[in-house]
Amino acid sequence: MTKSLAQLYPILFGGDYNPEQWPESTWEQDMTMLTKAGINSATINVFSWALLEPKENTYDFSMLDKIVNMLSEHHFKIVMATSTAALPAWMVKAYPDVTRVDTHGIRQGFGKRHNACPNSPNFQRLAKGLVTAIANRYGDNPAIVCWHISNEYGGQCYCENCAAAFRLWLKQRYTTIDALNTAWNSNFWSHTFHDFEEIVPPDQHTDEFETGGAVLGGESLDYRRFQSDSLLANFKLEKDLIRTVDPDTPITTNFMGTQKDLDYFKWAKALDVISWDNYPSFDTPASFTAMSHDLMYGLKQQPFMLMEQTPGSQNWQPYNSLKEPGELRMLSFQAMAHGANTVQFFQLRQSRNGCEEFHSAVISHVNSTETRIFKETAQIGADLKLLPADLLTSQKQSEVAIIFDWESYWGVDFSVGPNVRLNYVDQVHAYYQYFYQHNIAVDLISTDADLSSYKLVVAPLMFILKTGFADKVTDYVNQGGTFVTNAMSATVDEEDNVLLGGYLTALHDVLGLWVEEWDSLPPVNNCRIQFDNQTTAKADMLCDIIHLETATTIAAYHTDKFYNEYPAITANHYGQGRAFFAGTYLDQAGMAAFGQQLITAAGLTHPDDQNDGVELTSRYSNDYRYDFLINTTGQAKSYHYDPATTTAHELLTDQLIQTGDYQLAPYAVKIIRA
Repeated sequence: MTKSLAQLYPILFGGDYNPEQWPESTWEQDMTMLTKAGINSATINVFSWALLEPKENTYDFSMLDKIVNMLSEHHFKIVMATSTAALPAWMVKAYPDVTRVDTHGIRQGFGKRHNACPNSPNFQRLAKGLVTAIANRYGDNPAIVCWHISNEYGGQCYCENCAAAFRLWLKQRYTTIDALNTAWNSNFWSHTFHDFEEIVPPDQHTDEFETGGAVLGGESLDYRRFQSDSLLANFKLEKDLIRTVDPDTPITTNFMGTQKDLDYFKWAKALDVISWDNYPSFDTPASFTAMSHDLMYGLKQQPFMLMEQTPGSQNWQPYNSLKEPGELRMLSFQAMAHGANTVQFFQLRQSRNGCEEFHSAVISHVNSTETRIFKETAQIGADLKLLPADLLTSQKQSEVAIIFDWESYWGVDFSVGPNVRLNYVDQVHAYYQYFYQHNIAVDLISTDADLSSYKLVVAPLMFILKTGFADKVTDYVNQGGTFVTNAMSATVDEEDNVLLGGYLTALHDVLGLWVEEWDSLPPVNNCRIQFDNQTTAKADMLCDIIHLETATTIAAYHTDKFYNEYPAITANHYGQGRAFFAGTYLDQAGMAAFGQQLITAAGLTHPDDQNDGVELTSRYSNDYRYDFLINTTGQAKSYHYDPATTTAHELLTDQLIQTGDYQLAPYAVKIIRA
């Protein structure tokens, strides 16, 4: 039985370590310094293929053996990577088909990373050989607590190997060419296919536009599904090889939050534990970071690994600002509040050269334990030792769910129109942010999830209506649930065919309306909405022209256009529940007014209006509730906290906590066990 993160206590505290980039004479000093910071684990071997296999079928583990032995002697736990995320030069020279062809039809040469074609038989064969050798050599090493396959999967390939594999994938999905033509509505622009062999990948030379969008949305959606599946097949190949020698150790790969390329809900089923890399920029709202954590938790509804974060500044963003004093500690515990059971960094020692030389690390170029970042890292290490094993068994509890759907994410991008500013992730975040600002816990879930345990389910910009989902929503509302969706939702089927009979026709009964058309608004517009209580807000990007049937208006358009006083936001009683529809995208004032009505309708606990940068997030074990009270800002804050018990205990300061007003320094963290 695969081990869980809770069994890895004490909490994994470490990160990516690349001693192969440094003289061996420096390694022992690294161990001394990292141990002083409380580091107890290291992720190794992520990009070492060229060292491990200097020529085909000739393996050299001498350096990796030394690294593993050194870490073991210093009682470090090891996250062992498989090194398949970057190809060695000899391989590209001998087998050019292992590299990807880009969207412009150009075969990539040797270089960079994440550069392998997932459908290259040579890549698959050579990766199988390497991973088999690694697994056989280290599969029974007790220091290895997790396997880390490849690294940050993503990207697309448009080569002939992928084209041939895509045709096979399509045959399995549709069986006949007639069924494919029907699904894609391929009579459009003389795209009727008479044989699967006529089909080529949609790229910039074929059916996708340089300015965005696709000729046949169904074709491009299928190619994105196919590429996600192809990379997943690579992951499964490596996982199966490891499992032949190691049946118990968790196996993962590091995800990247809301990145677009992969359907993480589908991938999550193949991972033993979710891990991800958190790299907020200088202006990323705390709510977006929290949402990303909640999405990673929601992939399996289980705690995850925080695999990477930078101790100081990144080097690859447009503006790589330093983290302020205390900010790294705050971000580390914010991750734990939302479900992380590890705290890990990229990287442990800073590179001297290469494109990551200015990406910060625990051990910086100063090579001293007296740096600000090193001392703050050591403080986090000391704090983690104060946390009980029981915390790792705790989980989230939420009454609100927001649906995140990668296929709708893709579908919106492949749609030509109606508004260039339309962004799927922004719309999900707009609703998440409202609940976050009121310290209301939210689960990020897939369309496959069971809705029955939630009082409120929100499906922002759910462009693609998957088979069976309308029935699921109808049953959910009929049984007393509260459902919310907004403009351009339930517009097309899974092959990008518009659902006819009025937009939202599949949700007609539960929403009590249909939509005829929509107006697309430029950034500068004077269209506003007004709620029944006279609150006004800006209408943004789209204004749906709504036809009411059983629904009622709770906000109407105020504009100089013909749809002045038409309904903009509606509510409908259906069975024992209610369904709401927002026919436009709302600013924060609009979301505040709308959100309050949703909270009341769903019967949620009264919102906490104190947030203003102070996050209160809870995790629950069988015996305790763990409240994380976090000041996410660089300003001192006051917060009135009620533990609702007389036995609340602050774990980091060993203090009894009672109801009262607490002064929180910039980026302050309290972890309260109740």
